[in-house]
Amino acid sequence: MLSAPLNLGQVEATQICEFLYQLFHRDFVACRTMLNRTIYIDPQSQRQDEGKENTFWHLITRDHERQVRVDGRYQTVKERLTDYRRAERIEWVKQIIANHTDPAVRIFYHQETNQKRNIRLYLWAYENDFVVILQKLGRSSSFLVTSFYVDHHSKRADYEQRFARYQAGTAQELHGCEWF
Repeated sequence: MLSAPLNLGQVEATQICEFLYQLFHRDFVACRTMLNRTIYIDPQSQRQDEGKENTFWHLITRDHERQVRVDGRYQTVKERLTDYRRAERIEWVKQIIANHTDPAVRIFYHQETNQKRNIRLYLWAYENDFVVILQKLGRSSSFLVTSFYVDHHSKRADYEQRFARYQAGTAQELHGCEWF
C-alpha cells in the first residue's frame, strides 16, 4: 500500500524543500484529493508562509525547543525544523488517505484538548508507524492538520489506547461524530 520512503540523500541539500513541495503540490494543490470520494482535502492555499501552504510545512517540519540566554535569563525558543522522517514519507499522506479502508490503516476519531476541543480523524498506518490527522471544515471538506512518523513508544501506546477506546464506543463525546 505504501511506497518506499524517499531517499532525500540523493537530493541536493539546497533543493530538498522545493523537491518535497513539488510532491505536495502534485498530490494536494494540482488535483482535488478526496477522502472516501466525498470529502475534499483542502490544501488551504490561501494560508501560506514563504510562498508555500502552511499545511506543507506541517508535513515536513517538527517543533523543536531550545534554551537561549537573554539578558542573563534563559528563555525557551520554539522553532520548526525539517524532520527528515516526516519529509521522506510525504507521499504516504495521499497514499494513506486514498487507501483508508485498507486493513493496514486504523481509523479513529479523537477529541483534542485544544481550546476548541476539535474532534479530528486519525488515519494510522500502524505497521509503518505513520499518522495522518485531518480536521473537518464543513459537510464535505477537511484539511490536513499534520502527519508524522511515530518515533516514541509512548506515542504509539497512546494511539493504541485511542483506537481501542474509539472501537469500544466508550467515548461519549465521539458518538455520532463519524464523517462517513
